[in-house]
Amino acid sequence: MSIKLSVGIVTRNRPDSLERTLLSLSKQDPQPYEVIVSDDSQDAKMIEENKKVVEKYGYTYLTGQVKGLYANRNFVAKHCSGTHIRSMDDDHEFPDENHMRACIAAIEVEPDVIWTMGEYHPWDETRPIPVTRIPGQLHPKGYSYTPKDLTTYYGISCGASLYPRVVFDNNILNVEAYKFGMMFLEYGVRLFKKGYKIKHLNTTYILHHAEKNDVSISAPDIANGARLFCMFMLSFQHIPTAKNKILTLSEIAKGLAKKTFSPKLIRESYANFKKYRNI
Repeated sequence: MSIKLSVGIVTRNRPDSLERTLLSLSKQDPQPYEVIVSDDSQDAKMIEENKKVVEKYGYTYLTGQVKGLYANRNFVAKHCSGTHIRSMDDDHEFPDENHMRACIAAIEVEPDVIWTMGEYHPWDETRPIPVTRIPGQLHPKGYSYTPKDLTTYYGISCGASLYPRVVFDNNILNVEAYKFGMMFLEYGVRLFKKGYKIKHLNTTYILHHAEKNDVSISAPDIANGARLFCMFMLSFQHIPTAKNKILTLSEIAKGLAKKTFSPKLIRESYANFKKYRNI
């Protein structure tokens, strides 16, 4: 099989961060088959600056649809033409120039696997490999956790996973009902239930330059709505065991008592669950 690794990057209003990401990517040996950047910026100045950064490195620039993070992930993936697609964000950086080599090596061994990578923050003191963090998978209570048994693993890195192109050819996409939040965790368990094997790639990792002013902090209803949706999808669709249902419902009751979840938010999330449960 001739491997052609595409990199699909999503960006929005962060030309300086995008510059750091593309600089790191440009140092990779070998270079990917193609690099496509989808820009969800709305400000004209940000659009102009982002486009200049992308063109500076000779990569492909796309104007996004401005429908949110997950819609943008789907959009850029659909425009990639490689045999495999590496998702990537505009605040990521590589630890060295061998990251893409590690990705390609993993694909060569198991080309049908979805590979997901751990991350460190630049300020972490525990960063050096060989031990890299395993991305968590969805818990019925609406958070991520690392399972003890990785033979039934369904964790996904939000912006650091390797997908066979067939995933997108089969139109298995991120749910676009929420602009951001933990939707990637639902995506992981859905892919797993559709028969895709997911593994942790422990030979490399990413540096994540997370920002404290993340938009989800100022819009908790969107993040909490996405969390509720993911809980419903896991416990009442993907893995509908009695234990999972009890854990999810108890967490919702707790959220109601603490006013983390409003009755309206629960109804809206459940309505989305009914809409998307069979995708």
